[in-house]
Amino acid sequence: MYKTLIVDDREIFLLELKRMHIWGEPSGFEITGKAGNGRQALDLLHETAYDLVITDIRMPIIDGLQLLHEIQNENLCPCVILLSEFSEFQYARQGIIYGAFDYLVKPAREKELIPLLKRIRKHLDTLPANKLSLSNGADTEEDFWAYPVSEEKMLIHYFKEKDTALITLFQNTLEQVYEALKDNLIKSDLMIKKLYHNIISAVYQEFTWLSYFIHIHYFEEIDYIHEGNTDSFQSFYIRKITYLLQFILKLDPPIHDNTLKDIITYILENPEADLKLKVLASRFFINNTYLSNTFFTKTGIHFNDYITVIKMSRAEYLFKYSDQKIYEISYQLGYKDINYFSKQFKKIYGFSPTEYRNNEIRDYQI
Repeated sequence: MYKTLIVDDREIFLLELKRMHIWGEPSGFEITGKAGNGRQALDLLHETAYDLVITDIRMPIIDGLQLLHEIQNENLCPCVILLSEFSEFQYARQGIIYGAFDYLVKPAREKELIPLLKRIRKHLDTLPANKLSLSNGADTEEDFWAYPVSEEKMLIHYFKEKDTALITLFQNTLEQVYEALKDNLIKSDLMIKKLYHNIISAVYQEFTWLSYFIHIHYFEEIDYIHEGNTDSFQSFYIRKITYLLQFILKLDPPIHDNTLKDIITYILENPEADLKLKVLASRFFINNTYLSNTFFTKTGIHFNDYITVIKMSRAEYLFKYSDQKIYEISYQLGYKDINYFSKQFKKIYGFSPTEYRNNEIRDYQI
């Protein structure tokens, strides 16, 4: 049985949910916990593992959206359903972006919960134990909606080819989905969310070196206030997809020289290694001068400048996701002179390492 936590500040709604004849064998889910607000829910989630959280949006202390955000940040539960009054429709849509599996209008009814729990069970059944991945709440039966499979494949192909035409294709696909499902904005949001997450996951599988420079969860982070309209949702996804493509083009420029491709791949997969020109030239059995000249001719950037970009990009990641001291990161990346390391970082990002951390900069820089 999958364990469910229900959260609502009104006891009557908790009782109504518990009294439904859907728990246990009919659905494969059982209610094993309840909470009156988001703070209580977080306490329970830290103590006990739950497979599903069903939460109201409006609650005291910590509301449903804040609870969802904390669950996503700490990876506390794989699925969250939002309960919303009809007047809170835009908040429910915002919840889809934050990573909710779906939402229901209150009061929830058995005829709505049964197919939803069926979809959630199908999703949970496919998740390997301890798997850390982007939430894919819209993984539904084929007849639930007409998912744009061919567009997804094409977009992933464009990413692999580093073709900038994918931005226009992605934008057109979003517009087509919203137009086709204009009478059901929540479902269109879910479809776009699935498309977006599938693309991001595929790109990380193709360019495995990305995990050294950008944490995959960055593409789930909400870093601006949504107005709740369709345009803001499209803008969020387009901005993230555009950023990812630009980042790939910056660190892995498209070239047609197989030896240089191999060298760049090695650099990207070993950003903390000794990447001096003579070391790599020796490793790949080519002349130092030839490597230097050819690299600049093919990529438009000097070899040493490129290595600095790689090292500083890795440093940026470590500043965000490790507690290491600045001098430790400097040494780890091969810089024995901390002052020189700091100057190189500031030259690229406009902040010294200390300023960067103190400013709590969320977005990665290009």
